[in-house]
Amino acid sequence: MKPFLALFIILGFNCTGAYSLPEKGTTDSLRQLVNIALKKTNKPDTLIINRINKLAEAYFESQPDSTRHFGQLQVKLSKQIAYQKGIADGTLHLADVNTLRGNYTVAITQYNTSLSIYRQLNNLHGISDCYMELGYIQDYLGQYDAALSLYKKALAITIKTRDEKNEAETYNLMGITYDNKGDVSKALDYYFKALFIDVQRKDELSAASKYNNIGLIMQHLELYPKALNYYARARAIWQKHNDQLGLSSVYQNIGETFMAQHYYAKAIPYLRRAAAMFTQQGDSEGTCLIYYDLGMYNYYVNRPDSALHYLNKSLIIAANSKVIINKANAQVGLAMVYNAIKQYNLAYSNATQALAIGQTLNSLNIHTDASLQASLALGGLKHYQQAYNMHLQYSALKSELKHAEGINKIMLYNIEVDFARKQRDHAEQQLKREKVYQTKIASQRNQNIIYAALSVILATVALVYYNAKRKQQRINELLAEKNRSITQHQDVLNTQALKLNELNVLKDRLISVLAHDLRAPISTLRGLFNLLTDDTISPEEFAAMTPKVFIKLEHTSDFLDTLLFWINSQVDNAGKRSTPFELADLVNRELAHLEDQLKQKNISVSINVTPDAIAWADPSCVRIVMHNFLTNAIKFSNRDSSIEIEAHPLDGHYIKFCLTDHGVGMSPDYLNNLFKTQVSSRSGTENESGTGMGMMFCKDLIEQQNGTIWAQSELGKGTKLCFTLPAVDKTSAQA
Repeated sequence: MKPFLALFIILGFNCTGAYSLPEKGTTDSLRQLVNIALKKTNKPDTLIINRINKLAEAYFESQPDSTRHFGQLQVKLSKQIAYQKGIADGTLHLADVNTLRGNYTVAITQYNTSLSIYRQLNNLHGISDCYMELGYIQDYLGQYDAALSLYKKALAITIKTRDEKNEAETYNLMGITYDNKGDVSKALDYYFKALFIDVQRKDELSAASKYNNIGLIMQHLELYPKALNYYARARAIWQKHNDQLGLSSVYQNIGETFMAQHYYAKAIPYLRRAAAMFTQQGDSEGTCLIYYDLGMYNYYVNRPDSALHYLNKSLIIAANSKVIINKANAQVGLAMVYNAIKQYNLAYSNATQALAIGQTLNSLNIHTDASLQASLALGGLKHYQQAYNMHLQYSALKSELKHAEGINKIMLYNIEVDFARKQRDHAEQQLKREKVYQTKIASQRNQNIIYAALSVILATVALVYYNAKRKQQRINELLAEKNRSITQHQDVLNTQALKLNELNVLKDRLISVLAHDLRAPISTLRGLFNLLTDDTISPEEFAAMTPKVFIKLEHTSDFLDTLLFWINSQVDNAGKRSTPFELADLVNRELAHLEDQLKQKNISVSINVTPDAIAWADPSCVRIVMHNFLTNAIKFSNRDSSIEIEAHPLDGHYIKFCLTDHGVGMSPDYLNNLFKTQVSSRSGTENESGTGMGMMFCKDLIEQQNGTIWAQSELGKGTKLCFTLPAVDKTSAQA
């Protein structure tokens, strides 16, 4: 394969700012800044345009179409404000993308446009970039002398401006061109010059391209282990920096190296991976070369039809892009396949065309390979004398090639030794500079010790003064702390006194509630026994009435247990015992308990509690609230009245419960204070008594269950009491 440079060189020269934006997050942030700026103003400034330039640089490796978009936008906005450098930079980006796509004619025009502007601005960096890019295209078109002339102009500028990065890349380009000319010794010399600069600058990405190109020389010289070693260095760097352009090239080179050693099973995964990456990147040059490799792979594994398919595709791309060296390689490959399937006329036609190109380019490799295939084709056509003459030509060329390879291997050894020596000398110089630096550091350290000693003395004096001040402050703080402690102790005593007072009030309230709620069942039981004692009723009648009285006592005992549980939770701060339960069960239990009171006033009850009204709370606490709601409704309802009870889920997260009576209702002032404080107890419609603080209990209990409570009432029309409770989670309930 041709030494790798196509996109990496463009990136290395034109996109000098790309490495400042390696992370997607940074690029996206810059893109957002540009979008915001363009929305705010109709007239762009140089800051916006320069940010667009950085975006074009940053996206080139991964998204060339984005580079095209930002390049066009940069040119358009720069023309609006006559910003010449912006026009030149944007045009250069467009030329880079066209070079990547193989549109060399358009790219040359664009590079020359940028070059003209850079010359007017005396922008030496831009001028050298254009020279290198134009030289690169001339190299691909086989105009090697023209390419070298342009590279030398660029090199002179980089040396003048002391631009070591571009100097190294120019050496690299010149090495590629000399390699294409067949002058391997000069190619290696320039590659190692470039690599030495990159190693000194610690520029990994630039060094990777040199490792890759040196590996290609090793591959051509059949030094396959060395070639794979250099490829491995390049691959490690490109993987570290996620450089897809570099990785596609090195994968292809590794595949070619394995194929040259007849390790076809090892070669094909690398070739396929490179093919996918070249296609994704839209790299016509890389696609052309990988098609050639895939064609040769299929030739070696005896699949002539597939080999012809890929080699013809490679030939078409090479012809369209006018890269004649790629065209010659494809034709040599086609000649090999046609010879193998005994289509000697087609083999001879392709071999002679490749031979002509090899002579034009003065490429010993192409000339040798094409001569061999032409000789075989002539033999197949039974032109034995011509075949013999061509074979003699091939033998001479092969001998010359082997001789050149031997010389090149010696040159390679010498160059590698010289490179190692330069690196060693550079390391020794670095060590000497490090020793001088350490000497200076030691001297500076001694001075620092003296300064430190003086500082310690001054600090000691200051510390003594500071400690004295600090001691006084601590005494003041201690006194203040004692005062705060006394104040806090007094606050604790006040809090405890308030707590005791609240507990005393709670005791009085509970006595009133117990007296109120236990009076009726005890009175009923006492009256029943009086009737029995006075012989007012017979034992049989007493026995008939006993079950009802027993049920009422059971309800009263159960409610008393519930009330006592709540009392303990208030006094002992007992934790909540939440569990799922159906509100319908509590409603039915309380209505059964209060059946006699309802009958005494002939009050009917309408129940509309849905089966899915299942709450997550403490049922004992909720029962107290429901009992209080019902007793209040009975107390303040008129005889022959009605009560409505309803409960249903509310938006999936809560259960809503409401009890409505049609009794005397409440005034706005009374309603406003119902849940806030103890209110004056009013007598019921038939002079029933109460404690006046049941609703405060209810509010406390509901809020403990993470619910809410409220009331609606209108004087003379009745009252509606409601509360909400958390609903049971359906997922938990199903589990």
